[in-house]
This record gives sequence, structure tokens and C-alpha cells, in this order.
Amino acid sequence: MNGKRIFQILLVIALMTASLSTATRAQAWSSCPSTYYVQPGDWLAKIARNCGVSLSSLVAANPWVNYSYYIYPGQALYIPGGYDPVSYYCGPGYNAYGSYYVVCRGDTLGGIAMYYGVTVSHLQWRNGIPNANYIYAGQVIYIY
Repeated sequence: MNGKRIFQILLVIALMTASLSTATRAQAWSSCPSTYYVQPGDWLAKIARNCGVSLSSLVAANPWVNYSYYIYPGQALYIPGGYDPVSYYCGPGYNAYGSYYVVCRGDTLGGIAMYYGVTVSHLQWRNGIPNANYIYAGQVIYIY
């Protein structure tokens, strides 16, 4: 065997050994946005299962859950490994709970109300928004 071939074999063995010794678990990506808003009928285990994360990692990402396992519709939960919803989707949608709108950057509650033909006060009432000037990108606004 020539010297070049021996060098190649030793290099492959060294690379394989190095890759085995520094192996770490891959970070799983969630199928949910990084901020998930609790829907009626949700519970922690269901959210964890649907988002593809473990219940323990969901609890670890939301430490207040250790003190109270009670969650309510509209409450925001942090999903570890979740994606940024603004970079993936914003705009109108429809699900089992009715029409909704995911707020995009630059949207106003007045503009959303005009789009759907409803009043700003209706949207505030329907979504529990105390100040119409404080909505944020990625927020889910239910219409009807």
C-alpha cells in the first residue's frame, strides 16, 4: 500500500472517531410558533403533543406552570424550538373557532376592523384588548 492511501485511511478513521466523541443530540424543531396562544379545550399535554415537544420541555420553558397547571384560552405559552410566525405567516385565516387574523408588522386594529367590516370596539371586546393601540405582530385576533 502506498503512503497516500494509508494517509487517507488514517484521516477517515480520525474523522469518524472525532465525530463520535463530540456527538450531541439534535435540537428538534416544533411544528408550532414560538408563542402559542391557548385555544378552548387545550391542556398542556395536548399542546406538547400537537407541537412535537415533550411535556417536560414545555413546562421548563414556562416555569410559572410549576405553580399552577391551570391554563386558559388566549394565554400565551412559549414553545421551545418553535418558529417565528411573522416570518412564516400573517394575515386572514379560518378554523373551527371562526375567522381570525394573524397580525402582520405595521397592521392596526382599525385596518383589520375595516378589512372585516366590523368595529374596532367589537375586536377589542372579542379579544379582550384594553388598548387598541397595543397589538403586536403574530397576535391572533378573532373576528366573529
